[in-house]
Amino acid sequence: MAVVIGDVAGHDLEAAAAMASTRNMLRALLFDQGSTPGEVLTRLDHTLQAITTNPVTTTALARIEPEGVAWRMRWTTAGHVPPLLITPGGRAEYLSAEPGLPLGVDVGEPRPDHSRFLPPDATVVFFTDGLIEHPAHPIDESLNELAELATVHAHRPLHEFVRALADHHPSDGHDDMAVLALRTPPA
Repeated sequence: MAVVIGDVAGHDLEAAAAMASTRNMLRALLFDQGSTPGEVLTRLDHTLQAITTNPVTTTALARIEPEGVAWRMRWTTAGHVPPLLITPGGRAEYLSAEPGLPLGVDVGEPRPDHSRFLPPDATVVFFTDGLIEHPAHPIDESLNELAELATVHAHRPLHEFVRALADHHPSDGHDDMAVLALRTPPA
């Protein structure tokens, strides 16, 4: 399974159209399942540069694959906030790793790939910065607040968990937000 979330600079119809075209190109590139997430984003960046004038875009792309009785997540980011992992025991951890540059900045820079074992019944949350940005709070404070909120609601069914994050987020609501969560099956 592939998971992607992104954020285009801007808040108008042009930004929405840019995100739609980026999403459609990415879908086509994901068809080649032999490529790593970093290779896919590199091809996407080259394609965007060649055929569009899309604004700078941040994104996170992950593949989740079975590994034994559990799962392996392979991911890369292009200037995007790191995904949040909540373990079955309720511990929250940001999967902070080298983020790479946003799409549209420098196609010559490599896209780092990362890998993480996901135990059964783990939850991974992908989100845009609109969920955490608050001009009166440092970003680390908002990230910590989101992690605490996620651990409090981690026991809920996935749709209720996402709704709780969207309803009680630490941002001031000035930016658009998106939340995408997945939960690995129980053992």
